[in-house]
Amino acid sequence: MRQDRRKFLIGLGAAPLASAAAMRIAAAQNPPTLGPVPDFPNPLNFESGDLLWPKRKGAIVPRTRGWGTRQGTAPAPAEQEIHAWEAARQQMLANPAASGLSREVAERLRTMSYEDFTRIYFTATTEEAPSSAPPQRSRGIGAQQAISVGHVGVIELAPSGTAYVIEATPTYPDGTAAGVIRTLYGEWLKRYTNVQVWHGRLHTLSAAARRRVVEVAASQLGKPYDFFNFDLSDDRGFYCSKLVWFCAWRGAQFAPDDNPDPRRGSRFPPWFAPKTLLNSKHIELLHNPGEY
Repeated sequence: MRQDRRKFLIGLGAAPLASAAAMRIAAAQNPPTLGPVPDFPNPLNFESGDLLWPKRKGAIVPRTRGWGTRQGTAPAPAEQEIHAWEAARQQMLANPAASGLSREVAERLRTMSYEDFTRIYFTATTEEAPSSAPPQRSRGIGAQQAISVGHVGVIELAPSGTAYVIEATPTYPDGTAAGVIRTLYGEWLKRYTNVQVWHGRLHTLSAAARRRVVEVAASQLGKPYDFFNFDLSDDRGFYCSKLVWFCAWRGAQFAPDDNPDPRRGSRFPPWFAPKTLLNSKHIELLHNPGEY
């Protein structure tokens, strides 16, 4: 029964507008009963410019698609994630100025371990925890299940009502390099396993402004993934939450974290985290399956 429901939800991602209207009528005639919150949001509630945060069950934050799993495959080992992070860090440290880093922040990144990084990024605060503090992980997560950073994507609705997700991700599920890509919502959802998905909206912005956010996101398709580019206004490369901040600023002159200064490399930590975005006062959570 659960599998049939999952296929039904996935299919909605590519359903035409007429079908969506019929479903709304059916939902009105058959109001849902109270019960557990579903793992996935109802695509009928999607609007262009809405945001999605996937999260593996039992974890603090999810793996990105590129560093995670495909359905039916084993999780990528923690060593693979650490190697990818270290390679990107070394490339950035070869020319810190190109990433917009101050000398002080570059030096702190030079001595940072992967565990330091996960602790700082997971907490989504502006203060660095003491170096002696243990990395934060959810209960039951072992050393071989270390989780990489969170993830967020932007919803785009076609005129037909078909839902797409625009996101910045390091690789496709087959391991090839990705960047800023567009995926049918149903296909995007199928590439995850054992996850929950949060659905939010920048309620401070009008629907027209949120559509402009999507237009900017679509204009960045094909740009490379760059996790160590800390200038949020630099459109040469993106990580997932930087793409959202950039599109909100470029499309609506709006900073989701109330900080209009895009140059984040002069203070620590220099990342704008997906969890920071989720916790913004400007986000209205429309589907919340639990603690993120």
